[in-house]
Amino acid sequence: MIITVASGKGGVGKSNFVANLGLCLSDFGVDTLIVDGNLSNGDLSCILGPPFPERTIQDVFSDGVTFDDLVFTHPAGVKMIASSLSADDIEAISPQNLWGVRTQLSKAADIVLVDAPGTLGANTLETLKIADRVILVTTPEVTSFSNTLKTKMIADKNGVEIFGTVLNKVRKNEKRVRRIAKEWLGTPLLCSLPYDNNVIKSSEYGRAVLRHKPRSAYSIGIRKFGAKLANVTYKVGKRRSKRK
Repeated sequence: MIITVASGKGGVGKSNFVANLGLCLSDFGVDTLIVDGNLSNGDLSCILGPPFPERTIQDVFSDGVTFDDLVFTHPAGVKMIASSLSADDIEAISPQNLWGVRTQLSKAADIVLVDAPGTLGANTLETLKIADRVILVTTPEVTSFSNTLKTKMIADKNGVEIFGTVLNKVRKNEKRVRRIAKEWLGTPLLCSLPYDNNVIKSSEYGRAVLRHKPRSAYSIGIRKFGAKLANVTYKVGKRRSKRK
C-alpha cells in the first residue's frame, strides 16, 4: 500500500513524521519503505543522517540503474529511496515520472510512505496521484488548516482516498484544536502529536528523534500511532511489540 503524506504547507513536521513513522513500523516488523517524493528539496536523508545513499530517485531512469539500486537500507533501521541533495539535480526528472515507478513502489514493501513536497504544485499533485491513501499533516494554525484543506480537495478531485489527519505540534488545549481540525477538514483524526523540542534537538545531531530520544513525548506518540497502523500491541517503554 502506498500512503502519501501531504500537507500543502511547509514547516508542519511532515518529513519528520514520515521518517519516524517509517522507523517505527520497521521496528514493529512491518516491511516499510520511505520515499522522498520531493524532487527539488528532499529532507529524509538529512533527518535520518549519514550515511547518505549513493543512488537517489533522480537516478531512476539513468542507464544501468535498476529500481532495486535506488532502495537503500539505512542503518537507523528502515528502507528508503532518497531525493538528491545536489542543486544540480533539481530538474533531473519531471514529477510525472513518479507514475512510471508506481507499480515498482507498490511491490517494494508492504507499506510505502511517500513524503510529498510542503507546497502545492505539480510535484505534490503527482505524489497524490500515485497514492492508495493520503495522510494529511497539519498544525493548530488557521493557515495550516487552510492549506491542508486545499490539499484534501485536490486529493478528492483525483479520486484518492483520505486515510485521515495527523495533528502535529500541539502545545495545549488539545481537545479544542482537535475539534477545530475536524471542523475544518472533515476527516478522521488519526492522532495528535505534541510540540516537542527533542525533535529539533535530534536534528542538530543528524538523527531521527525516535533513535536519539526514544522516550520523548513525540516518539511515544509516533509509536502509539504506528502500533495501530501495524496492528500490534505497544506498551510505553518497549520498542518492539508482538502483532495481534
